[in-house]
Amino acid sequence: MLLSFPSVPGSQPRRPRVLIADADRRVRQSLSELLRVEGHLDVVGAAGSVREALELIERSAPNVLIVDPRLPDLDAGLALLRAVQGAWPSLRIVTMGWSDPREEPAMLGVSAYLPKDADPEELVRAACTACA
Repeated sequence: MLLSFPSVPGSQPRRPRVLIADADRRVRQSLSELLRVEGHLDVVGAAGSVREALELIERSAPNVLIVDPRLPDLDAGLALLRAVQGAWPSLRIVTMGWSDPREEPAMLGVSAYLPKDADPEELVRAACTACA
């Protein structure tokens, strides 16, 4: 499934833009490479902290944020979700983690939740569906 967004009339459609936020550098690199290899999405950045994520959102204007809500701990991750939901309500959020945090009130505006051991195709599908 290839999703795209119209850009300037007469030009090529743009692919969905994704920002990854996870405290673990290896996870950020792996997810970035996976999404680039799949070719359906443009990875516009990867952040290891809440502050870095907010700065990258401001600069790169992604369509979807893939985030571990425990970035670097649950309070910081939930603060990031609340900030994004308040400042960029059209930004879609896909959360990933080892435990299901959907009971948290900040998760109400999240487009999808995936366990970190989800199949790569599930991640790509969740990100694309969030952008649809």
